[in-house]
Amino acid sequence: MSMSIVGSSYGQQGYNSINVNSKQYKAAANEYLDAVIAEEAMMTPEQKMMYELMGGREAHMKNVMSNFNSDGDFIGPGGVVVPGMYHGKDGTEDRSTWQQIISVSDEARQKMFDNVKREFIQENGISNGDTTKRSKIFKEYQLSVKKEDRAKGTWTLQQYEGKYRSAMYAAVKAANPDWEPGQPFDSSILDSVTRESVENNLVQSGNQFVRKSIDYSV
Repeated sequence: MSMSIVGSSYGQQGYNSINVNSKQYKAAANEYLDAVIAEEAMMTPEQKMMYELMGGREAHMKNVMSNFNSDGDFIGPGGVVVPGMYHGKDGTEDRSTWQQIISVSDEARQKMFDNVKREFIQENGISNGDTTKRSKIFKEYQLSVKKEDRAKGTWTLQQYEGKYRSAMYAAVKAANPDWEPGQPFDSSILDSVTRESVENNLVQSGNQFVRKSIDYSV
């Protein structure tokens, strides 16, 4: 749905309060202007009249522009999306540019490890979307690094998160082969599972981490 607006006349059609040369407008137009025009084309004469009375395309585009900041980053309604974390409407735009392993601080990794362990014990090994605090950790991390690294760093931190949880699962299963997620277990089993022990057993394979070996004997 994207289109180039360079040299177009769209910005000359009655816009009085929009800077069509701004990054904010160009980003909004690039992603949404085709849809706005298509929507206008389907309006009945009565709908078109009401549309114009309410400000027409200028008002519509100003509303769309509110989802972008002055740098042209999509931030969503009320700025809910951290700049640099938007990957297109279907979430797949240029995956190779952000699904990359990069260096993530010890502090962020430790916060994620501690959260995984807390939730693993609290929920008896089940990932519970109702109680997790992971989103807060991701957002804090994103805001702590430069915009260009946010998506890649978040992808990397997600890889660590999954390996932390897998290591805890393996440790409990090693101690009690009959254990299944959701069943209580002795949390002291996880004393031997540290962030360092998990990370020391990881190697990078493409844009993911894989384990070098599996040995969680206790």
